[in-house]
Amino acid sequence: MGFFNLYKPREYGYRYIYYDPKKEEKKAKEKERAIKNGDEPYNPTLKRGVFREMADKNKNYRVEQMRKSNLRLVIILFAMLAILYYLLSY
Repeated sequence: MGFFNLYKPREYGYRYIYYDPKKEEKKAKEKERAIKNGDEPYNPTLKRGVFREMADKNKNYRVEQMRKSNLRLVIILFAMLAILYYLLSY
């Protein structure tokens, strides 16, 4: 019986990782609306330099947050040293 069984490779079932049903519905509605109105669907375009502006903005935000964090750390350190000095001096 096992002599006539040939090897069958397993089927590849690809599952989409980033599937968003709401986005698909939105695209379908836009397409239907465009067909009803007889014009092209909305196609957003990116302007030159947008990514660089966003990166600079995020960089400035990160630097500002890091500065605030370091300031808090120094204040906490001084407070702990003052408490330690107070406890050891008495």
